[in-house]
Amino acid sequence: MFDEITEKLLKSTTALYMPKLEELAKVRASELAIVKDKVRTSPEEVEAWFDGEIRKVTNVDAKDLIEQIKKV
Repeated sequence: MFDEITEKLLKSTTALYMPKLEELAKVRASELAIVKDKVRTSPEEVEAWFDGEIRKVTNVDAKDLIEQIKKV
């Protein structure tokens, strides 16, 4: 019984948020493609971008992630 309820909840949540997560993935892929193009032409800019990304990852907050998903 509990497994069925949990499964239904996960399916409905997935259906609700999957388009938003797919959009976030597309935005991220685009951002990475831009950085890839700059690796040879602007290494300092790429290094600064990586530094920023590292800061983001080290300061992960679940509430912030949920808010980002809600915005999409």
